[in-house]
Amino acid sequence: MFSSQRLQNAGRDERAAEPKRHPDSKLVVPARNLLIASLPHPDCSELIQAARPVHFSVGDVIYEDGSEIDYAYFPIDAVISSLALLEDGSSVEVSMTGRESLVGLPALIGGGRALHWTRISVAGVTLRIPTTDLRRLFNSNQSLHSAILRAYRGLFTQICQRSVCNSRHTLLQRLCVYLLMMNDRLDSDEIPMTQDEIACRISVRRAGVSTAGSMLHAMHAIDSRRGKIVIVDRAVLENTACECYRVLRQEFETREDPRSQSKA
Repeated sequence: MFSSQRLQNAGRDERAAEPKRHPDSKLVVPARNLLIASLPHPDCSELIQAARPVHFSVGDVIYEDGSEIDYAYFPIDAVISSLALLEDGSSVEVSMTGRESLVGLPALIGGGRALHWTRISVAGVTLRIPTTDLRRLFNSNQSLHSAILRAYRGLFTQICQRSVCNSRHTLLQRLCVYLLMMNDRLDSDEIPMTQDEIACRISVRRAGVSTAGSMLHAMHAIDSRRGKIVIVDRAVLENTACECYRVLRQEFETREDPRSQSKA
């Protein structure tokens, strides 16, 4: 977990780093973001025209706790974490957002300021849109309005269910849930995170994650490689995870299947 001084230093370093325009924006596929893909073509085009692709590195800060939200971000292949910072300098992830949604919802629903320290957990591309433009589209475009409300419900569901999970379930179960959630958002079996990074996200000792990881390795569920964890057998993770993942997966599936969104 981060010390208070380390968090302060990290914040200063990361605030100085500006997001980079994607080196070849022609290769960016906005429809990889499931919220954007759910929109009718004219509405999708209008949103994309107001946005710009930017690339972030691991650790880049999107928002600081309490800062004004000037831009919203639709992850394409990045994963963004919102972290609660505690007085002792430790942190815990309250939500993660990837290709299913957007970050910056408080700019539209909730006062306009960031509620948590928000940073990049997995490097990649996002579509960045000024909140003034997004607010205009949110108020004038019914399909986008409905999609963002569903995203808000998804975020609320995730925060509530992970709160239950953190207080009631074992570290092994919580690790399985975390790996499965990352797998869903990356749409890849390779998770470019170390055990140290995961321990910080779920606010446990690194030794605990190492022990739980060894158990999953012995069950042939995962493999560890330099700087990444590879999911070998997703079914084993699903069977080992607690019931919280079923709730989170069901919500995620409403983003994957546009036909289900009218029922959501």
